[in-house]
Amino acid sequence: MTTRNVLDLWNSNRLRIGYSHSTMTDDERMQRESSLIATIRTELPEFAKACADDTELVLLHQDAFAADDEYTLLGMAIKYAGLRGKEVRLIGKNRQTFGEEDRIQ
Repeated sequence: MTTRNVLDLWNSNRLRIGYSHSTMTDDERMQRESSLIATIRTELPEFAKACADDTELVLLHQDAFAADDEYTLLGMAIKYAGLRGKEVRLIGKNRQTFGEEDRIQ
């Protein structure tokens, strides 16, 4: 996929997830960010600590998030890191931590 196609997809309204900066008030935006911060500090305290460090990169192993409702939490973690000015890198092979990577077809 070319850079142009990626930019076209990114700018497409149907693929955007989040909130509209033009319609949301500053108070609403601050409330959402506060809720996000509270959730991450409660649910992922070690991740929050990692984002508080001086490092620019935070590593996450993909097995740290279950393949169910934790996808939302993963998205929230990425958004939280972005608010802290951190780059997030996902590492690991599927089920690598469980020693099952050769069993899945």
